Parts: sequence; C-alpha cells; structure tokens
Amino acid sequence: MSDTPLFVGLALGFSILTPVGPMGLLCIQRSFAAGMRIGFCTGLGATTVQLGYGALILLGLGSLPEWSGADEKVTDILSGVFLLLAAARILMRRKQGRDASLTPLAAYLSAAALHATAPMPLVLTVSRLSPHLGGDAPGLLGGMLLAALLWWGCLSGGVALLRPWLRPQLLLWLNQVVGMMLTAHGTLALARVRGFMS
Repeated sequence: MSDTPLFVGLALGFSILTPVGPMGLLCIQRSFAAGMRIGFCTGLGATTVQLGYGALILLGLGSLPEWSGADEKVTDILSGVFLLLAAARILMRRKQGRDASLTPLAAYLSAAALHATAPMPLVLTVSRLSPHLGGDAPGLLGGMLLAALLWWGCLSGGVALLRPWLRPQLLLWLNQVVGMMLTAHGTLALARVRGFMS
C-alpha cells in the first residue's frame, strides 16, 4: 500500500515542503499578522507553482532546462527583488493588529510570483521526481497536493492558534526576524547576479 502512487506522492510532497525556506517563513509571518486564511493562501500560491513544475516533469521534462547565464541572472534578479519587497513590507509594519491590507488573493498571487521566480523550487522538484518518470502522474500529483494541503494547513493553523497567547512585543520581534531573514535571502540572490557579471 505504501508503494501506491498517492502515498509515494505524499512522501515526495513532504520531502519538498519540510525544509523551511523563504516561503515557509513568509507563511509563518503572515499567519501571525493576518491569521490562518492568509497564511494558508500563501502556501497555496507556492503549491500551485510546485504542482505545475511536477506536472511538467512527469509529462516528460525529466531534467533541468539548459539555462544560460543570462537566464539565471534574470531569475535571480526577480527572486531577489520579490524577496526584498516582501521583507520591506514586513519590516515597515509597526502596528501588531490584524493586517487587513493583505487579501487572500493578494497573498496567493504574491506567493506564486515569489515561488515562480526562485530557481531552487524547480531544482528540488526535479531531483525528487526524476526517479519516478513514467509513473502514475495523477496519483503522484494528487499525493503532492494532499501533502501541501496538510503541511500549509498545519503550519498556518498552528501558528494562528498561538496568536492570542503572544505579546505584541514578541510579534514585533518575529516580524523583524522574518524580515531580516527574507532580506538575507534576497541579498544572496542579487549577490549571485553580481557573481555572474564578474
């Protein structure tokens, strides 16, 4: 039973999602600032991109495209800019009440754009799915979707449950930490561009 495509996809999905990177940090911060729905929509944006990559790979992509240095520079620039914009928005917040300015649609679209411009999600998805080419694509993708729904639901829900118990000062501190970590990720992406140019 554990070898069925659905369970294999479930395991693959969790193996891709569990390393907490920029998207996980953004989901945590948004869940604290605006509640579970906004955090969950952030995760759904990333999931849409991840499943799109998975569908392309399972339908025959199989390996990374031969990107030129110019292509890598473009993706790193876009990724860096999106990360720095997200970080700036978080760091400039001073009030700790519900963040009503971020709608579920905006959370979804901004997360999808951020995930689509970052090269690492594609690299990770290719490495996990390449051994399963020729398998049951719907079953594998269904398992990945189920893993994503469980992961983002538990992460955003768990964080949102803690909101009433946290002092405003601690929430401010969390915003600063997440904002600085996103800034670091964005700066590293732009630094890679400088490396390509040198």
